[in-house]
Amino acid sequence: MSLSTIFEMFVLSNMLFGEMLLGSDHQGAINRFFEAYNVRSYNKCGFHIIANYYGTPADEFNVKGVLQVRPPNDTFVVSPSGKFRIHFDTTDINGNQPFLYDPDGNIIPNSTYAFIDSVENTCDYVYHVEVDSLGFPPPPSDSGAGGGNEYDIYVQSLPAGEYGYTDYNPSQPLINRINPTYAAWSVIRNEFQSTYTKGIPAMEVTIAHEFHHGIQVGNYGLWQQKDLWFYELTSTWMEQVVYPEVKDYYQYLIYFFDNVDRPFDDYQQYNYAGYERCIFGIFVQYEYGTSMMKKIWEKMAHEPPIPAIEDAFTAAGDDPSSVFQLFAQLNYFTNYRTQIASQFNITPYPLGEDYPLVKISMSDTLSGSGVSFPDSAMRLTEHFYQIYYNSDTFGLTVVNNNFSAAINDDKESFPFLAGISFGGQNCVEQLANGYCLFFAAANHNDWGIIPFISNQAFAEKNNGAYPQPFNPLLFLQPLKIPYPFSDTNDVTLSIFSISGTLVRTENSAPLSFLRGRCVTWDGKDSRGKIVSTGIYIYVLTNRSKTVLGKIAVVKN
Repeated sequence: MSLSTIFEMFVLSNMLFGEMLLGSDHQGAINRFFEAYNVRSYNKCGFHIIANYYGTPADEFNVKGVLQVRPPNDTFVVSPSGKFRIHFDTTDINGNQPFLYDPDGNIIPNSTYAFIDSVENTCDYVYHVEVDSLGFPPPPSDSGAGGGNEYDIYVQSLPAGEYGYTDYNPSQPLINRINPTYAAWSVIRNEFQSTYTKGIPAMEVTIAHEFHHGIQVGNYGLWQQKDLWFYELTSTWMEQVVYPEVKDYYQYLIYFFDNVDRPFDDYQQYNYAGYERCIFGIFVQYEYGTSMMKKIWEKMAHEPPIPAIEDAFTAAGDDPSSVFQLFAQLNYFTNYRTQIASQFNITPYPLGEDYPLVKISMSDTLSGSGVSFPDSAMRLTEHFYQIYYNSDTFGLTVVNNNFSAAINDDKESFPFLAGISFGGQNCVEQLANGYCLFFAAANHNDWGIIPFISNQAFAEKNNGAYPQPFNPLLFLQPLKIPYPFSDTNDVTLSIFSISGTLVRTENSAPLSFLRGRCVTWDGKDSRGKIVSTGIYIYVLTNRSKTVLGKIAVVKN
C-alpha cells in the first residue's frame, strides 16, 4: 500500500471514528468509507473494497469496527422459502426506507412493502438457480447472528452507482486457514434509480451478484487481496446466468476489451476489479458449460484462482493454454467482426455483436518483403495486430500463456517479434507464394500465435489482374498483374484498348506482393494521362512466352 493510500485511510478512519463518538448513523459512516473509493465512476459492488481493506495490516484504523457490524433496521420479513431474512426500515428517519419509482423517476408513495415483496421473490429465485440448479452449496449458517439462521439481506441507502455489497466479520472465521471461510451477509440499496440499470432488473442482478459472494466467502474461502478479481468476475458472470435478459454487465465490458494487454489476473480496486472479466465466465459457459465455473470454484477451496483455473481444465482433459488461446480468438470476433467469423471457422459469442471491439496494439501495411510487429507482453495477455493489403484487413493475435508467471505474480514483460515475411526465418506457418507467419521469442511454449488470414489472399486469382474493376482515380494502389513466368527477368507490359489501339508499353521488373510476384500499371497512357473508363487488354511478354488478360477500368 502506498503512503498516500495509508494517509487517506488514516484520515478517513479518524473521520469515521469521530462520527461514531458523536452518534452518527451507522450506514452513513460506511457510505463515506465507500465514497473515498470513487464508487460512482466504476465500483458497483463494495465486497472487494471491504475484503481488500480487511486484508490490510492497519489495525489502528477504527473503520473495521464499523464495517463488521450489521446495519440496524427497524423490521424484517422472511422470504416464502424460509431461506432469507430481509431487513428494512418502515420509516425514512435514517434515509434507508425503500421505495419503488415510476417511469418518470418519481417515488411511488406507499411502495415500501411492494419493494420488499420483490426482494423476497428475487431472493428465492436466485437461490433456486444458484443452489438448486447450478449445484453451488448455500452460504453457511451465521448461528443466528442476524436474528435467525436464514441468509440476511439488509436494505440500506448507498452511494450513487453502488448496487450493494457483501460483508463479514474477519475476526470470526468459520474455518481458520490460509483461505478462511466466513458467514456473510449482504446489503442492497433501497432504490435502484441512480444506477446504470434501473428498477426491478437492477435489484435482481444485485441479489444474484451479492448472494454468490456469500456462497464464495462461506464455502470456498478468501484468498489474498490480489485474487479478489475472480470473486467479482464470477458474481458479475452469475448475474447474466440467473437473469440473461438483464445486461447490466455491458457497462463494464469496455474495461476488458480496452485492456487485454493487462495481465488477466491483474486487480486494481479503483478501475479493474474484475466485473469486466465476466466475459471469461461467459466464454467458459459458452464453450464448456456452467459446470466448469463450479469446478474452478471447487479447486479454489484449496488454491488461488490461477492455479485453480489451470487445474480445473487439466482435470477435464483440456490444455489451459489452448483454452486461453480460444478465449482470445472469440475476443477478436465481436461487434461487426462477428459477421466474418465463420470464414475462419469461429463461432462468436451469442451476443458478440453487442460487445466492444478489442483494442488493436499495432497495425501496418504489408509490403513485398513482409510486415513485422516488435512488442512485449506480460503474463496471460492478448495482443491484437492488423495487417492491411489492398482492400483486405488481416488479423494476427499473440497470446501469452505463461500460467507459471501468473502464479508467481511475475511483473516481467517478455519481448517478441511477430509478423509475415517473404521466405524469412522463425516460420511457424507456411502461407502461399513463399510467405510465412513468423514468431520469435525466448520460450515458444509460453505463447500462442493465431492468424486470421485467408490463405486465398496469398494466391493468384486465376492469374488475373487485380483489383478489378480498377479505378485509377483512387490513387490508393496500382493495378497488379501476376507475373506468370518462372524466371525473374524484366518483361514487356503492353496495354491496348478494346479496339486494339496501343495505349502504353514499357519494360517492367516483377515485384513481390502478398499474392506473389506482379508487375504494375498506374492506369495512365504513354502521355501520362489517366485512361478512360472501358475494357483494356494487357500483354506480358518475356523472351519465350506471352500472356494476355483483360482489365476493366471504371472511374467514379
